[in-house]
Amino acid sequence: MSETWLIIGGWVAAGLTIFIFSFLYKDNPFFKIAEHLYLGAGMGWWFQVMFYNIWKPKVWEPVKILVNGLQIIQSYHIWKPEFWKAVWTAGDWTIFIPTLLGLSLITQFFQKISWVSRYGFTFIMGYGAGLVIPVSVSTDFMTQILGTIKPLFKVGTEMSWASFFYTFNTFLIAFGLVCVLIYFFFSAEQKGLVKKASNIGIYFLMLYFGAAFGNTVMGRFSLLYGRFDDLYKYSSVKYFYAAQIIAAALAVYFILNHFISAKKSRAAQDNSGS
Repeated sequence: MSETWLIIGGWVAAGLTIFIFSFLYKDNPFFKIAEHLYLGAGMGWWFQVMFYNIWKPKVWEPVKILVNGLQIIQSYHIWKPEFWKAVWTAGDWTIFIPTLLGLSLITQFFQKISWVSRYGFTFIMGYGAGLVIPVSVSTDFMTQILGTIKPLFKVGTEMSWASFFYTFNTFLIAFGLVCVLIYFFFSAEQKGLVKKASNIGIYFLMLYFGAAFGNTVMGRFSLLYGRFDDLYKYSSVKYFYAAQIIAAALAVYFILNHFISAKKSRAAQDNSGS
């Protein structure tokens, strides 16, 4: 039974991959099916992750404990101090603050009370910025600065190719940093030696942008290679040539769709001409 489901899964994976790749030819219903399945499955996955990892343990369980605690103090008299002390210690009341802020986001779907969602969005943006900015400054900003103020020479080390390349690398980084800073210095007219240093700074910037773009492209290509590897895997006899059969069926669909569309267009032209 498990082997059967493994084969079915291979057919589904190969089919969805080929359906997505079919968009390279043109938009078609099979691509729409794969696109909607991908988005729907992704949203379903994130919903269950949020439900079981956030909503249930951090909202439902604390509220449940709070309700159970309130049921215990029903016999207390409301005007006695023991009652309010028991209410306060029944559970974590602060859980309602983030819960209400999160639920306020749903009000954006109702026009009359959509303004309430601004409080939730404001808190998310402020809290998110407070978390991200210190981390970004310490990891990106400060790390980049520390990388440009390294010692130019390794004191107390013997001369070797390793120390030579270290010194060359630090001088190159310092030189590139100065040239790039000069390129962004607009307080004085760039001419003469300053203009030449600014032009060199442009080359250093292009090297960085090229390396960053190449790194992004290589990351995307690694995903593409993974899909090709899966298609090669599902084209074996173990999966009954799933990739070849689905690709051939999709090609037949495109050919038939082309002739049917051409026939319909000729018929429409004949009707309009008559």
